Amino acid sequence: MKCSEAVEIILKHRGRAIVVSTMSAIKHVDRLDPDGLNIACVPLMGGASALGLGLAVAQPDRPVLVLDGDGSLVMQLGSLVSTAEISPPNFIHFVFNNGVWFENLANIPIPCGEKLDFMGLAKAAGNPSVTRYATGAELDAAMPGLIGSKGPCLVELVIEPESVALWSGNNLQADLKDFHFTRMGEEARRLRDRLQQR
Repeated sequence: MKCSEAVEIILKHRGRAIVVSTMSAIKHVDRLDPDGLNIACVPLMGGASALGLGLAVAQPDRPVLVLDGDGSLVMQLGSLVSTAEISPPNFIHFVFNNGVWFENLANIPIPCGEKLDFMGLAKAAGNPSVTRYATGAELDAAMPGLIGSKGPCLVELVIEPESVALWSGNNLQADLKDFHFTRMGEEARRLRDRLQQR
């Protein structure tokens, strides 16, 4: 499935959940749900799983959905152990496995990409619920049960990488807008304020 399709399905079923997004999922959350209870984990590369885990502990009565990248999780594999140890029942960790870093920019293969087994790693760390979906129809059918289940859950999504605008000598990387260096703090404050009002 495509990243945009997966994000659209997750957001359709989110209910009152907090959504933590990173990597490719950010732009789709921004487009589809700019006013939701969302926080983008940028520029903190690799931090989405740990940020979501902290939010799940702090907000035990509200689901927390992490829309993580495979490359991002590779940078923070220890979060699988922390998740298993703490075991927040309201935590669902979606791993968007497209096999690349910097999707649609450089598409650099992630280390051990073809051999890497996120479900196996999560199980070995002690996570109680792991599953994988390869199509939008599978994910859509599973979402009500995932949202209503007792977590923590790790959900690996098989995502088709995009490659329509790869970096090259003729297509240089655009500068990252200044907003991205401050947005996580701004969104964290906005999220805190909104949660305090509910």
